Amino acid sequence: MKRTQFKYAGVLLAVIIAAAVALGWMVLSRGFSARLEPNAAEAFIARHVRRLAIPRSARDAKNPLQASPEVLSGAMEHFADHCASCHGNDGQGRTLIGRGLYPKPPDMTLPDTQELSDGALYYII
Repeated sequence: MKRTQFKYAGVLLAVIIAAAVALGWMVLSRGFSARLEPNAAEAFIARHVRRLAIPRSARDAKNPLQASPEVLSGAMEHFADHCASCHGNDGQGRTLIGRGLYPKPPDMTLPDTQELSDGALYYII
């Protein structure tokens, strides 16, 4: 190897060691618990890992039903019966049950959720 390659390998090794030390410190100080609110880095990583976990075919899937008053009415009834107890009627998860869950139900009104495709939402649910 050339001298510059050793230099870059050393820098890369130093970055990896620093990341491992930071991760170790975080684990020792906080532990692993779903009871704690995730920090910005954890939320960022979770969103990207979730995206990787959803197959492309599922992400690209389209809703086979066309929006109509009847379909939307049925969807609202289903949500009220099966989802609202945790997510709330407004989708923000601020219900008695939702506040007590770990992890907490996601706020479905946030852009991170609203920007998911129909297929991704279906796959997640």
